Amino acid sequence: METSKKRLIICTLLTIAIILLVRSNLGYWSILPSSIIFFYGSYPFFKDTIRELKNKNLGSMSLTIIAITIAYLYIILTPQTGTIPIELAIIIIIILAGRWLGTKLTEKIKEPLEGPMNSIPVNTRIIENGKVKEAPTETIRPGDLILVKTGERIPTDGTIIKGSTIIHPTIKNIIEKTPGEKVTASSINIKNPILIEALTTSKGSFIHQIIKLLKRKDKTRIQESADKTASALIIIVIAVAILTFLHWNKNITALQHAITVLIAASPHAIRLAAPTATLAATIISAKDGIIIKNRRSYETARQIDTIVFNKTGTLTMGEFKVTDIISLDDEIDEGDIINYAAAIESKSQHPIAKGIKEVAKDPIPVKKSKQIPGKGIKGYVGDTKIQVTSYKHIKDLGFQVNPEILKMIDQGKTLAFIIINDELKGCIGLSDKIKKEAKKTIKNLQDKGIKCIMLTGDNKKVAEPIAKELGLDEYHAELTNKEKAEKIEKMQKEGLKVAMIGQADDAPALKQADLGIATGTGHRLDIEGADIIIPWGKLSDVPRILEIATATHNKIKENLAWAAIYNMITIPLATGILYQQINPPIGAALMVLSTIIPILNSKTIIKR
Repeated sequence: METSKKRLIICTLLTIAIILLVRSNLGYWSILPSSIIFFYGSYPFFKDTIRELKNKNLGSMSLTIIAITIAYLYIILTPQTGTIPIELAIIIIIILAGRWLGTKLTEKIKEPLEGPMNSIPVNTRIIENGKVKEAPTETIRPGDLILVKTGERIPTDGTIIKGSTIIHPTIKNIIEKTPGEKVTASSINIKNPILIEALTTSKGSFIHQIIKLLKRKDKTRIQESADKTASALIIIVIAVAILTFLHWNKNITALQHAITVLIAASPHAIRLAAPTATLAATIISAKDGIIIKNRRSYETARQIDTIVFNKTGTLTMGEFKVTDIISLDDEIDEGDIINYAAAIESKSQHPIAKGIKEVAKDPIPVKKSKQIPGKGIKGYVGDTKIQVTSYKHIKDLGFQVNPEILKMIDQGKTLAFIIINDELKGCIGLSDKIKKEAKKTIKNLQDKGIKCIMLTGDNKKVAEPIAKELGLDEYHAELTNKEKAEKIEKMQKEGLKVAMIGQADDAPALKQADLGIATGTGHRLDIEGADIIIPWGKLSDVPRILEIATATHNKIKENLAWAAIYNMITIPLATGILYQQINPPIGAALMVLSTIIPILNSKTIIKR
C-alpha cells in the first residue's frame, strides 16, 4: 500500500512538470518525465498483464497497456505535437489512484477479520519455570503457558488454565470464559488476567485458517462466465478502437479517440462483479460464525429445495448422558460393562463415546481399536475381544434382547451394546436433548418451501418422537453412513437439490450432497465433504446461510448489470462519433469509476 502511494505521489509531481513544459512550448523536454511516468508509473500494469498472459488469459489491464504504449510511442516520435504527454501522464495517475482506492476499499471489507489479527502483539508473555518472560508471538508452540492481561488480544488458540474472564471474540458475541474452556486468537480479554495453554502456533490458529480461506482463488460458475465475457469484450474493444482510428482519418484526433476507447472500456468491472460480492459475503458469514470453504456454495445454497439433517449433535445437543447400564452376564458387573465400553471408545470423538467415557471410573488400557462403518468399534483389552455396536447390528447378528432392553427402546433411548468375545454381555442406555432452536429453524426452512428430512443411525423408537416433535417432513432410521449417502443420492436422482447438515463423521453424506454443511466442529476446518462449516453447531445459522446466498446472488447481478450498462454507454461515446468531448483522461476517470462502483456496492452486503 505504501509503495502504491509513493508511486502515485511521484507520478503526480512528474505530471505537473509535464504540464508546465507543454504549456511553455517545450514539449520536446517532456520526453524524460513522460518516460519515467511510463516505465515507473505503469510498472504495476505491465506486471499484471504479464501475469495474465502467463495464465493464458487476456486480462482487462491489457487494454490499458496497449493504450498507454501507443501514447508513449507517439510522444517519442512526435515530441513537439499536441497534449498527448499530458494525457498519458494523467491517464497513469488516475489509474494508479483508482488502484490505490480500490485496494483501500477491499481492505476495508476484510477489516473485520484481518484487523484484529494484525492487532495481535508482536511479543507474548510466556511462563517458563514459574517465571514470566517476553518472547516473539511467532515462537509460540502448543503446550506453552501464556499470560494474557486485561485489555490484550489473545495471541493464539488456547485453553484457560487459570482465571475467569469475559472475552470479546473476533467471531460471535461477547462471552464469559472459565478454566477448561477454549479461547481463540485475536479475541480481546476484557475482564481479568488469564493463564492459557497454547493449542496451536500463532499461525495455526482458527482465525488464521479462516483468513487463509479468504485468500483462495476459487471461482464461482458465474465468475467463470463473467471472465469469458470480459475476454470477449477485450477483443471487441480492440476492434472498435481500430475502426475509430480509421473513422477519424488516422490523425491526432483519431489517435486520441482510439486511446479513449481502449482506456474507457471496462472488462475489469465485469470481472469484479462476482469476487467482490463473494468476498464481502464470506467476511460477514465468518463474523456470524459461518465459515465458507467453497465460494460456489453461494450459488448452490440458493438452489437448495431439500435439507437433510443428521440427528445426533445436529438436531440434538449431542451431549449424551448414561441413564442405564445392564449386564447380561452374572460374572460381569455394571462397572466392568461401562469400563470395557469406555476403553474401546477411548479414541473416539463421537458424542455417544464421550457420554460413556464420562461415567467410566476405572478406564482400562486398550491394545488397539478400529472403527468399522455400520458395525461400531472393535478392539482388544488384553486378550479380550470387545465390540461396542448398535441395536441394528445386534439384530443383524441374530442376538435376542431381554424385556428390560426393549423397555429402554420404547422410551426412545439410544443404546450401545457390548459384545465380549463374540457374546452379547451388556447394554448401555443414553439420552440426549433436542436443541432449543431446532423446531423454530425447521419451521423457518419449511416456510421457505424447503423439505426437511432426518437421517439417523439410531433406532426408529428414538427417531420417531424427535421427528414428530420437530415437525419434520420425513425421517429414516437405523442407517449407516454409507446408507445415508445412498439416500441422498436417491433424492438427487429424483431431481432434488440436497443440502446435508451433519458432523465430521458424516463425511460420505456431506460429500454426496449438493451442499455439505458441517456443524459442531469447533476449531476444525478440515472436514471432508464440507463446503460450509458452522463451528458451534447453531442451527439458526442455516436459514442465515440461505439469506446470505440470496443477497450475494442479487449483489452479483447488480454488479454485472452496472458493468453491462457502463460498457454499452461508454464505448460508443468514447469513439467520439456521438459526443466528441470525452478525451483519454476522462476515459481513464470513467474506467476507474466503473471498477470502484462494484466494490462499493458489494460492501452494502455487510450492512444487511
